[in-house]
Amino acid sequence: MQTEGDASSDDKIAESSQRAHAHTNSLSASRLSLNLHLHQACEAGSLDMAKECLERGADAWWEDEGTIGWSALHFAAESGNTKLVRFLLRRGALWNAVDSNGITAAEVAWSLNDAPTYRAIMDEGVRQTMLRNALDQRARGEAAEDAAAEETGANADGMVVEVQADGHVVLRPDANGEVSANNKAFLSSKLSFERGEDGLERCVDVDGGVVMAGWETDIMEKTAELLCAGQKEGFSVLNIGFGLGIIDTLFQKYKPGRHVIVEPHADVVAHLRAQGWQSKPGVQVVQQRWQECIAELSDFDVIYTDTYSENYAALNDFFDKLPDLVSGPSARFSFFHGLAGTNPFLYDVYTRVAELDLIGIGLQTQWHTIRPALANTELIWKGTKRAYWTLDEFRIPLCSMQILQ
Repeated sequence: MQTEGDASSDDKIAESSQRAHAHTNSLSASRLSLNLHLHQACEAGSLDMAKECLERGADAWWEDEGTIGWSALHFAAESGNTKLVRFLLRRGALWNAVDSNGITAAEVAWSLNDAPTYRAIMDEGVRQTMLRNALDQRARGEAAEDAAAEETGANADGMVVEVQADGHVVLRPDANGEVSANNKAFLSSKLSFERGEDGLERCVDVDGGVVMAGWETDIMEKTAELLCAGQKEGFSVLNIGFGLGIIDTLFQKYKPGRHVIVEPHADVVAHLRAQGWQSKPGVQVVQQRWQECIAELSDFDVIYTDTYSENYAALNDFFDKLPDLVSGPSARFSFFHGLAGTNPFLYDVYTRVAELDLIGIGLQTQWHTIRPALANTELIWKGTKRAYWTLDEFRIPLCSMQILQ
């Protein structure tokens, strides 16, 4: 599955670059010349020259449309000067800016095996992403309070925090209109269960967005093994988001004594009932959003979540509930880590962000890497809105409570 905030990561990067280009069109000839000098300084790896250019008013975010859309950060990354890269990031360079080929400065460093420079940009990405998430959480909380007081106002789920080309952070409506961007709209929309061009089953929303697809099976097999192998007899499982029922089917092979499935979408519930899930021993189907029933759930040995039309903020909210859901220190938790699954650099950033957020609530994470069997990749996404996964390697998180010595 995918989530609203993650499926559109590449789109948001592209929008950021487009805004930078729009700013470029309004710059004076002298300003453009100064920006070109900054690029030349960064290409030469000269920190002193770069400082001089910025002191004279050069723009660290500027991208040169006359080449392939590189920014000063791209040139600095290519030069291998990590100090220069850190300096540019402090002075307003966009850590996630892409060139005309969709390549970030971090990916330039990675292609040159420059781990320190790659790490410097990734650390800045993690810092800004956590800041953005914190601002988003605060904004959503304030919007919820306003809505409760007035019964009208901004829909918190429809707001996004945006870092503009000049470095300012603003909150704006997310008005792309797709049901994947609005949980309420998604839950009231129709879903289709069909066979894709690859011959595998998939669930698709009204916009053609893939809710879940059969290619995820090998990921789910490994996840179920990590979560369930060696569990005590009659252990308990909580799964948030049924989808096609792939992981729930795999959970059943380990014979849990209690198996709770939380699934809010009526079409998915009808699909699972048609398959007889409500009659399986130990299975309980809860047709609610997890936010509505979480207070009534507890004491699980295995917890897994894989939702649709929810962004990272919602996943982070679920993280916060985990201490009240687990049966004890030996309980295990995992989630479908498709966060920014079409960009390797952003995938690294969100891997670290999720790990840090989990540490914050007392969970330690082990990452298990597999290579999904994406044979006939083009066929998998044919006839759909977009691909939500294009990377070679998938990371499965296995989380447990930290034991303080």
